[in-house]
Amino acid sequence: MEYDETVYACAINRIFNYNCRDARMLTDMVGTPGEIFAMSQRELQEMLKDNGHYSSAVHDSRILKAAAEEVRWARNGGIRIIYIRDKEYPKRLRECPDAPTVLFYKGNCSLNPSRSVAIVGTRKATAYGTAQCRKIIEALACLTDRPAIISGLAYGIDITAHTCALDCGIPTIAVLPTGLDTIYPPQHRRHAVRICSNGALVTDFPKDSTPMAITFLRRNRIIAGMSDAVILVESAAKGGGLITARTALSYSREVFAIPGRIGDRYSEGCNRLIEANGAALLTSPESFTSAMGWEDRRKEAADSLFQQLFEQSDYIQRNILLTLSANSAVERNSLIRECGADPAQVLTRLTRMELDGIIGSDIYGRYILKVR
Repeated sequence: MEYDETVYACAINRIFNYNCRDARMLTDMVGTPGEIFAMSQRELQEMLKDNGHYSSAVHDSRILKAAAEEVRWARNGGIRIIYIRDKEYPKRLRECPDAPTVLFYKGNCSLNPSRSVAIVGTRKATAYGTAQCRKIIEALACLTDRPAIISGLAYGIDITAHTCALDCGIPTIAVLPTGLDTIYPPQHRRHAVRICSNGALVTDFPKDSTPMAITFLRRNRIIAGMSDAVILVESAAKGGGLITARTALSYSREVFAIPGRIGDRYSEGCNRLIEANGAALLTSPESFTSAMGWEDRRKEAADSLFQQLFEQSDYIQRNILLTLSANSAVERNSLIRECGADPAQVLTRLTRMELDGIIGSDIYGRYILKVR
């Protein structure tokens, strides 16, 4: 029986779901998924250099029937199936050697945002951790090019990251450790519905996959692979967030960690990662955006205001603005000399600008520019 290429792609995903490297080798060497199923068992065995397990599975008709049923289910449920060669496939993830053959996607945001940040951490987040998570996302919401926020829909830091992103109007992508027929944990189903309206649910696991320890580990590599940077907010000495951070390092992603007090259980993993040079120390949202080279929208707004004031000023006020923008603080007599105008006229402008909140004075009485 002949199937369309999506069915063949889903069948490959089912067969090689826990061996993505061999699946990647096959899809890179063979033109289309269907061509793999047209190969003989001997050809496949020689190509894969296996003991016959995978090559036999390719010729098991039950795999294709299950894949065909899965494709029908997905299409009826508004779930998109994205093959690794499709242009919609996350380009960052495609760079990874163990990228999945297929992704199941439900939502309305691109999986190829211009910027993306994974925010991960412990399921047992403290008030400190959730507060820091929110501060970071609120700062990211002020960027001119706001990044998509990626996490795993788990309790604690993950769900805090998702809900804060939604509250700030930032697209958020939840990567699941199960098929899309199962939302895990089920208590976050209402959040998953919200995410679909301004983000996406993503997984590489077929329908009817159940959550197990290994599925969480494999979920984490997709979170890392889809991101420009990973921020570890809180983590015990062992945990999924640490695994995501270390996986991100292996993918040459930027990794940051928020430090905590010595002795705090859920800061131990972050502190150790920083100590081992496995993550950059993150002390504020600004330290992250600065390290990434991402400009802040608020700075651009201030620059725009300065330009507007400059264009609306006469030549004396323009000289005041230029002098103060080039210096942190300027004494009155020095400012009058720099303006090259009648002192009375300069003082009149200074009084008006001070009343308008454009300039002020420091503790030494020197003039400073409040709008930069």
